[in-house]
Parts: sequence; structure tokens; C-alpha cells
Amino acid sequence: METGGLDEIDKKSDAEKEIILISGDGRNFPIKASYASISGMIKTSLLDQDTKEITLKDIRGEILEKIVKYMENREGKDMEEMKWPIKHKDMVNNVGKGNEWCAKFIDEEAKHRKNFYDMLLATVRLDIKGLQNLGVGKIASLLKFCDASDLDRVLDPAITDGKLLPLRESIVVERKKEEEERLRRREERKKAREAKEAKEAENKNTKTPKK
Repeated sequence: METGGLDEIDKKSDAEKEIILISGDGRNFPIKASYASISGMIKTSLLDQDTKEITLKDIRGEILEKIVKYMENREGKDMEEMKWPIKHKDMVNNVGKGNEWCAKFIDEEAKHRKNFYDMLLATVRLDIKGLQNLGVGKIASLLKFCDASDLDRVLDPAITDGKLLPLRESIVVERKKEEEERLRRREERKKAREAKEAKEAENKNTKTPKK
């Protein structure tokens, strides 16, 4: 009985243990170790019972703050991977029942494309598969349900509020070059076809016996 009681105390102690995640720009984020263990990398680091701080040099504070927010909401349980292919434009319909918060979270974070991409890179570094899958699913929905004419714009890292920006001049120029090249090749194929038909007609006339 006494041993069981001590085990329960140890389990409670582990669950309530708090560590500090330190971003590359020096910001500190206190969080329960059990919540942070949603990250495979952090979970491995915590195998050392003396670990109290973990420095993540390649993740800036603005991005780590978002990840900590996800960790705290999930309370140590990563979101299960979504079913593919993505079938809906609205993420809430893709994530499954009980994951509505995650859908709202990723929709909001994806509005600022650059930070969103940085967060996805951080999930790879931290080995948070559920959040990584969620982010990739969001990208898939953006691409799948946008107009074909917007494909060059929908993932533009310059977007900060979810609203598409006018095409950059470089893209406009590139599109013009692609269209000119397409027309040139079509004209070449047309001339080649006409030349072939003319040659075949000439050969046919040559082979036709005179009456």
C-alpha cells in the first residue's frame, strides 16, 4: 500500500512538472512537461529527469508562442492525422469531431503565410506530427479550392491577413513569357503539320500514274 501511494505521488509530480522552453531570441515559455511532451524531440530530452530548460535556437519566440498555445490546448495529446485526400474547403469539416479548436487555430495562423510556414518548419524540428499534418492539410485545402487563376497567389508568403495580393510583376512577366512560348510551339507544330501534309500530297501526286 505504501509503495502504491509513493507511485501515485511520483506520477502526480511528473504530470505537474514544469519546464521552460527558450526560443532562439531569448523568450521563455513555462509549460507543463506533460504538455510539451507532445513533441517527440522534447519528450526524448525529458528522459533526463534533471532537464528543466530546453533551448530551441532555430525557433523564434513569435513562432514558439503559437506552438506552446497548441500544446496547452491539446494537454499532451497530439491531434490524430486527418483522412486524405482533403475533401472540404473549411478545415472544421476536415479535422473530425472534437477537433474544432484545431481547425480554428490553423485557419487563423495560416492568414499570415510567412509565420505559418515557419511554424510548419518548427513542427518538423520538434516532431509534432499532428500539428504538422494539420498545417499540410490547410495548404492542401487552400490549393484545392482556389480558382485556377489564383494558384500563383494563394501561397504567397507576403500575405499577412489571408487576403490575396495582386500578382507580383515578376510573376506577370513570367506568365507572359510562358504564354509566348506556348504560342510559339503551337505555331511550330502547325507549320510542321502543314509541311508534312504538303509533302504527302506531293508524293501522292508523283506516284499517281498518268492516264
